[in-house]
Amino acid sequence: MWTARTLPLLLLPLLPATAHAQAPDTAAIGVAAPVSGPSAILGAQVLAGARAASGDAPLVEVDDECTAEGGARAAAQLREAGVGIAVGFLCTASLEAAMPILAAAGIPVIDVGVRTDRLLKHRETDGWPLWRIAPGSGDEAGALVRFVRERWGSESVGLVEDGTAGARDLADRVREALEAEGYRFALVDNYRPAEEKQFALARRIAASGVTHLVVLGSRSDVAVIARDASELGQTLQIVGGESLVDAARDGVPLPDGVMAVASVRDTAWVPGENAAPDEGYGHAARVGTEIARAALARAREANRPVETVLADETLATTSFGPVRFGADGAVPILPFRAYRWSGDRFEAENEG
Repeated sequence: MWTARTLPLLLLPLLPATAHAQAPDTAAIGVAAPVSGPSAILGAQVLAGARAASGDAPLVEVDDECTAEGGARAAAQLREAGVGIAVGFLCTASLEAAMPILAAAGIPVIDVGVRTDRLLKHRETDGWPLWRIAPGSGDEAGALVRFVRERWGSESVGLVEDGTAGARDLADRVREALEAEGYRFALVDNYRPAEEKQFALARRIAASGVTHLVVLGSRSDVAVIARDASELGQTLQIVGGESLVDAARDGVPLPDGVMAVASVRDTAWVPGENAAPDEGYGHAARVGTEIARAALARAREANRPVETVLADETLATTSFGPVRFGADGAVPILPFRAYRWSGDRFEAENEG
């Protein structure tokens, strides 16, 4: 016998989506994630988190492929499925392609991974119903600026990056923000990444006299720089950004005491095919789905549009705690903080 709980599966036989059982009078929540392709492991984290938080709300899961084409296709599928709200999107290309379709259909979106600030500007210019719980594009730089200012303000500090576009942009943001406050790094330099030795850089660091170093690069590169500096008799205090939290290739171990400024929930997890609900992007997807459920319930109870609820109300029933979006449509659920390497993992510092 067919029931209301099996109806979504009947309506979507041709879509590459999985509809969870539907409770009567409960609007479906769309979940867009890269289910296929090189980002599939990250997509699995999103799905795991959303499923853990869905309760009796039906989920319609679609593959956005982390591409513009995939995003447009996923949006069309969510529109056809009649979801009341959508959660997910890890890639700018897929979200940017999906939003015009979802906006036209009146489907609000809670972005859990895209940090590009320019997309939020479409809220005013194009009426996009977009809400973001991922950090903003400038949040990492802002956190590193605060770290240097508050902890190392009286020290001799150097800033080095690995020459990649992302690291160079981050270094420029940090340097320009601090220079606007009258602060000057004692050394600004770069290096070639993935090298087995970094003695040339270590010698330049030694010649500059810096004792504290901001390194924007991979964990493996930071380990090599620290080792070679130590061999030259230097004792450096080192901090890096979120890239330090990423798993390192086999090789030189990271010395104890290196710090990372990052927006993460658990720095010990290893990406896997069978994602835990709070692994990686899973936590953001869990909270995003909790927000979606609360907004749908409140909209139904108060007979208000979901967008109005998201804009005007504090949503209390989430594992993050109360959530209220700012006027720009954003709220960071995982603020940046400092973590210290303790031999086998990064541990959060109490100083925040």
